[in-house]
Amino acid sequence: MEDRHYEDEISLKELIMALVNNWKMITMFIVISAVLALGYVFLIADEVYESSIEGIISVPESTSTRYGTYTFPTTNKMDYLNEVYSNALLENFIDELGLEEATVEGFRESIVIDTEEESTRFMFKITGESPEDAMNRLVVLKNLYLEEIQMKYKESALNYFVREYHVTAKQLEETLLNQKKQLRELETEFEDVSPVITLQKLVTSDPVYAAELAKSRGLNLEDLSGDKMLEEEINPHYLTIQGNIIDLRKTIQDTERAIEKNIKYTNELKTELVAVQNFAVSGDESTLTNDMLNVMDSKLQMSVQPSFPRNPIAPRKALTLAIALVLGGMIGVFAAFFKEYWKNN
Repeated sequence: MEDRHYEDEISLKELIMALVNNWKMITMFIVISAVLALGYVFLIADEVYESSIEGIISVPESTSTRYGTYTFPTTNKMDYLNEVYSNALLENFIDELGLEEATVEGFRESIVIDTEEESTRFMFKITGESPEDAMNRLVVLKNLYLEEIQMKYKESALNYFVREYHVTAKQLEETLLNQKKQLRELETEFEDVSPVITLQKLVTSDPVYAAELAKSRGLNLEDLSGDKMLEEEINPHYLTIQGNIIDLRKTIQDTERAIEKNIKYTNELKTELVAVQNFAVSGDESTLTNDMLNVMDSKLQMSVQPSFPRNPIAPRKALTLAIALVLGGMIGVFAAFFKEYWKNN
């Protein structure tokens, strides 16, 4: 056991002496690594700046509009925020910046969405070659993103209401046909009904008339107990049918006004839908109605200006230098041990 401890002590001493004897070589590796690291971060690596912009998003299940209630396809905020990664948006982004050699994947990797699960706040971050470049990219991205979101869900709402009004139009047409049929039937029945009916009544059923009649004849009221008279009354069935006809004609007028309104709104919706589709192709927004079905207006808001990045996020000079020093020292130590092993064997 003592011999083993002695051998271990000798072995440890040899290791230490190997490091001491080769300290110059170890130092040389450390210096070379430091010089290479400094050369990389100051001469080769491009500085990268990151700009950020904040926003708030809160999408309910539905929203009220002039044309009715629009139900959103989802309330998950990430379904809306991830639109910033869409190919169409990034292609427009590259065209806007005039970067012909850039790729969609490259810019997709430079964009970061920072948000918390339960929070309505979010942040977009993007990198650039300079503070101004990063800010400019983020401004362009923000404008294209807001435009993309607005137009996408405006078109979705337009399609939704066009379908709804198409179904409603058919229902109203069927309702109007049924109402007019009922009106014709009532009018036909009304023509065959007499407005008055003639009834036989005892003279004594009208005490005032009976008294006057008895006086004019010089009789007593008891003498008129068996006398009868004819009396005309308004036919209640006639009044009922007449009231039903009036009500039904008013209902038909309401239905016809609803059909006119449906046609008007349908034409407005279809005209705006064509304008949105033309805008997607040509970028011409002159025919768009700005205040029509912008269902995302109050649901998504972003800051006016992004942050100005004062310091680059890459390369990280201190971290790179520290890694280079550690790596150089490890290589130097390995080289020292290998040299001593080679010498002894």
